[in-house]
Amino acid sequence: MADENQRTTQVPKENRISKHIPIFFKVIEIILAIFAIGLLVDPLNSFQRVFNKPRFKLDDAAFIYVTVAGYIMINSLFIICHLLGDRLPKRTMIIFSSLGAILHIVAGSLIIHNWRTIQRPYYHMQNNELYPSKQYMDMLISSAIFVLINALTFVAEIFLILKYSTRT
Repeated sequence: MADENQRTTQVPKENRISKHIPIFFKVIEIILAIFAIGLLVDPLNSFQRVFNKPRFKLDDAAFIYVTVAGYIMINSLFIICHLLGDRLPKRTMIIFSSLGAILHIVAGSLIIHNWRTIQRPYYHMQNNELYPSKQYMDMLISSAIFVLINALTFVAEIFLILKYSTRT
């Protein structure tokens, strides 16, 4: 019985936990992105219908939607790969997370920039009825906050991957 004499190697608890850290962050990133998209849809659709000259640029809206929705899909694929038992390379996770952080910072900045542009004083307007509703403006800035928190989550994920991951 040669097998009985061999030691069984125990994986340290830190290594078992560290391989689940990126997936935990991916779940948080998906939840934050869903909240951001949910808060963003109504204001962007209403600005296109209500205003004669929409002040929220359509290319900004497209960039924001593509960034946030794209990373919902990418992170979902990472979670599915992890559940199927695939090993996700450290470099790939770092590249996707760093690009996600950069794109989410830009998307959040675009939302804040357009929020400030839309909130003009009444004397710039021809008609007071075109002033945006407070509810939509609050939803817009809340969406920007969720997008920027998501960017911070990407940065925290990069830090923890570099600190605890042993895979290449």
